Amino acid sequence: MSDPGRSKLSRRAVVLWAPAAALVGCGSESALPKVAAPADVLAMEKAMGRRVNQDRAGKGLPPLTYEEALAEVARFHADDMQRNKFFAHESPTSGALDDRLARAGYLAAVARENLAEALDVDSAEEGLLKSPGHYANIMSADVTHIGVGIVKGGVADPRNFLFVQVFAKPVEKESPSETKAKVLGKIATARSQKGLPTVGEIGALGDIADDLIGDMPDDIAPSGLERLGKDAIQRLAKAKTELTGVTVSGARILGSSEYEPPNAALSPAAKGFGIAVAPAKDEKGHPALKVLLLIGQ
Repeated sequence: MSDPGRSKLSRRAVVLWAPAAALVGCGSESALPKVAAPADVLAMEKAMGRRVNQDRAGKGLPPLTYEEALAEVARFHADDMQRNKFFAHESPTSGALDDRLARAGYLAAVARENLAEALDVDSAEEGLLKSPGHYANIMSADVTHIGVGIVKGGVADPRNFLFVQVFAKPVEKESPSETKAKVLGKIATARSQKGLPTVGEIGALGDIADDLIGDMPDDIAPSGLERLGKDAIQRLAKAKTELTGVTVSGARILGSSEYEPPNAALSPAAKGFGIAVAPAKDEKGHPALKVLLLIGQ
């Protein structure tokens, strides 16, 4: 098998495939069904998780936390491939990895997936390590958790097992109000690290941000932010504050852990902020959060 633009290896009883990393969020689709596994297969899944960490340790990398929630997503896809006789990251019924994670209610800033077909755990892992794309997923520094799903019966050979490794960097689920408080905390910390004084929320800017957040496009397009900036300046002039200007910053995130304070918020000229956070959708319709930050000067 071959797939331009993706790393894939086919050899005897070992078939592999690795995609690029993805940003995913919790969706409103129907919940991902759970697939039961016999005790011996569950033991194989845990053994592969340990083997991955052994391989990472050999390269001086920290271990990944084994997470059953990811294993359930991986096992579902392995079962789907086995039942429907296909070998691919994109399923005719469940979509791509980010779609499956969304249906499982799993928030991840980064998600990666390896597929293999082989006779046993070690054969599958050895084959993955020999493929640059799969090796990169196993040794990735941007993930912290792993789950493994295995089912008996390969697509190429019924004597084989199908293996799915799912790697992720989970994001804590937050409400908009929780995200707002934590974003302000990150800005305060960043300013402190730069030796800048603490500045807080300004009521007038907060009111403006609350009024404008609904008009901010979910894709945070520059043209949309420019329009909001003009509106914010007009509203600020009517508010009769001592501020002489305002800078508008927008971000779409899954949680506060992803937020990076903009340079304008870390400037000595910043006198205060107005911030609003609201639900948003990513390009595939998966829920996210959008952050509108008004920086007063």
